[in-house]
Amino acid sequence: MIDTEIVATVAILFVACLTRSSFGFGEALVAMPLLSMVIGVKDAAATVALTSIFNAVVILLSTKWKNIEWSAAGYMLAGALLGIPLGVYVLVNVPESAVKLVLAALVISFAVYNLTRPRMTKLESNVPGIGFGFVAGILGGAYNTIGPPMVIFGTLRHWPPQRFRITLQAVFFPTSLVVAGFHSANKLWTPLVVKSFIVAIPFLVLAAFVGREINRRFEGAKFSRYIFYLLLVIGAVLIGTIVRDACT
Repeated sequence: MIDTEIVATVAILFVACLTRSSFGFGEALVAMPLLSMVIGVKDAAATVALTSIFNAVVILLSTKWKNIEWSAAGYMLAGALLGIPLGVYVLVNVPESAVKLVLAALVISFAVYNLTRPRMTKLESNVPGIGFGFVAGILGGAYNTIGPPMVIFGTLRHWPPQRFRITLQAVFFPTSLVVAGFHSANKLWTPLVVKSFIVAIPFLVLAAFVGREINRRFEGAKFSRYIFYLLLVIGAVLIGTIVRDACT
């Protein structure tokens, strides 16, 4: 007998991994709202954390490391590690809807600004990555949504597609390990989480390699616009989850 819950979970994880492998981010923001409706928020968070680690490893092993902006990755990672414990505190004490609303407003505002203005501000230094990483750590510790602040930073640094994608993975991997450690300590690795992750592995590998080929075909300017459109979708998804939660 087919386990429809597992099938739906794996399908969502495949789409989420394809998004991340293509754009370098977006996995959790695609997966979390959908998975929470299938297996619940806690199981969704634990599953996404595990798949995030796996996806980062696959992308890192299948991409040239010379494209990594090591200085930027170091600053973002330092900030993220400081923010993750605070994010766990937020998860326990602050209403989820409030955090999602702030994130959605930030993401949508940034995307609209850059889609309507031809010239973008450019950060000339990697040092501000600490601040962006700190915010990312808070969001990652709370809801696995570590990507948007780092995406905004990478976009402001005007990285080309390949550098953008691989540098984010160099930060996602260690931060996801830390988040998963917190989940394990809080006994969130349920049998459903473990089974879903194991079944999804071959599909995650396929999505990672398909996404890599998609990423290679992006042009710099066109890639940036795709990023902004995706941010608009992510913001809309977050608002949709807030409305859904308020109505239940």
